[in-house]
Amino acid sequence: MMPPPDMHTARTVFGQHKTATLDKTGITILKVRYHSELLANWLRRQDSCTVNVRWHPKDISAVSVQLGDQWYEVPSVDASLEGVSAQTWLTATRRIKAANPTSNRLDLVAVRQAIKAIAARNEAAMAAASLNLEDWSEEAFARAEKNVLAGVEFRERASTPQNDNELGRAVPDHVEPSDASPKAPRHTGKHENDAANPTATLNVEED
Repeated sequence: MMPPPDMHTARTVFGQHKTATLDKTGITILKVRYHSELLANWLRRQDSCTVNVRWHPKDISAVSVQLGDQWYEVPSVDASLEGVSAQTWLTATRRIKAANPTSNRLDLVAVRQAIKAIAARNEAAMAAASLNLEDWSEEAFARAEKNVLAGVEFRERASTPQNDNELGRAVPDHVEPSDASPKAPRHTGKHENDAANPTATLNVEED
């Protein structure tokens, strides 16, 4: 029996396709920022460019980006999104927006706490119902950007010190390219045996 494909392969083959602008801040999908030294080195001779991106709704912790004729995995700058689905991300964002209707700057710590609560409830519901009701057509993607994410900015709590038990990590605003001469991008696909196991989620919302 063949093992399931790793997440990079599954994302490249079955993921949702988008074109995105790559600039000095990286790539942004659903207000999640993705960046790496690989992208910084690719961009070093121009201010911005358009690239093909594949992302998987089951796990938004990374995307696959086409550079030349190869696809490469690029992680989110927010490590706390490991295993988080797009639907959970949007539901958490909607809840925090509802609690702060006059502000477009959302506290990422509060969003992460909402994500944990939603994921726990959805995992139990999915196990009980064995259903997946998510829709990630182009129309659904456009609705999410318009109805949930339009005008939203996420911010870290500057006054909250991080420790080993806190979700997330500090990430600089920009990823600077290395001083070495540019090299051909090296394929970053994971080992066959390192199969991804993203958490399945059920679209459970409270409107």
